[in-house]
Amino acid sequence: MAINSLDDVRLFRQVVASGGISAAARAMRDSKNRISQRLAALEQDLGVRLAIRTTRTFRLTEEGERFLASAEALLEAADRCESSVASIRAREGRVRMVVRSAVVGLGLGAELSQLMQSAPGLNLQVTVMDEGADLLAGGFDLLMQVGPLQDSSFVATRLGAIPIVLAATPAYLDTLGRPKAPADLARHRCIRKLGGEPERVWVLSDRQGCRCEAFIGGSFECSDSRLQRDMLYAGYGIGARPASEVRHAERTGQLERALPSWAFDPVPVWVLSPRGRLRLPRIALVVDHLKRVVARQAQEIPPS
Repeated sequence: MAINSLDDVRLFRQVVASGGISAAARAMRDSKNRISQRLAALEQDLGVRLAIRTTRTFRLTEEGERFLASAEALLEAADRCESSVASIRAREGRVRMVVRSAVVGLGLGAELSQLMQSAPGLNLQVTVMDEGADLLAGGFDLLMQVGPLQDSSFVATRLGAIPIVLAATPAYLDTLGRPKAPADLARHRCIRKLGGEPERVWVLSDRQGCRCEAFIGGSFECSDSRLQRDMLYAGYGIGARPASEVRHAERTGQLERALPSWAFDPVPVWVLSPRGRLRLPRIALVVDHLKRVVARQAQEIPPS
């Protein structure tokens, strides 16, 4: 019994994670016949049947269950061997990353540009996605997550937290007035987040730590942070933006702080990864640069 290819072991793990050969073929952008043939070749190498598969079902045998547990340890050991190569070569290879639209405008592009110039052998693939992403089935290495974490089997690394404040264009505030208290937001056009539950209230805190639930007005709701930003800069209403962005926009006259004595709680930013992937130097390198993006935002203190 001998395993001739670790790639076939990885393929077996992908098929199990996807729930079958058809789903794995879509995730890997490969043909079902080729995947089925490679799985059969792995079974022939091992001398056992790993799964019972039909056109509709895929179920691991007892031997397949045992092999899956051992395969995880085997592939992690292979990843550690890969990470032991010379430091320059360790930065080479592909990293697939998912980011939320909320972080796209935080100076991420500038930091990633520096990263790519410092590691020319790195192939970085970034997908902007606001819906849930299955890291394992999608083949992603990293997922940059903003806000509270969902239950997950992935490893979570906290990158930091970003201060969030309220802002609007000076023209909007000149026309509709500057809110003097959180209760005034109910009569303003507030740019609201579209999600599972309607956003009717913003929870704000003042400099003394007093919290307030402010009812908000407005009839525009959007799930994409980039479009929310466009509406804000176009003068539609009052919206929530990172404090560093608003501070810069105030200098250029594009935005003005609304309710400057009040702010949201800083929003935590995380990066999720499949277990064992952070040991790879090229992936750890990307995470280090993501930490710089968030740290730079956290250092920007709203004007007093």
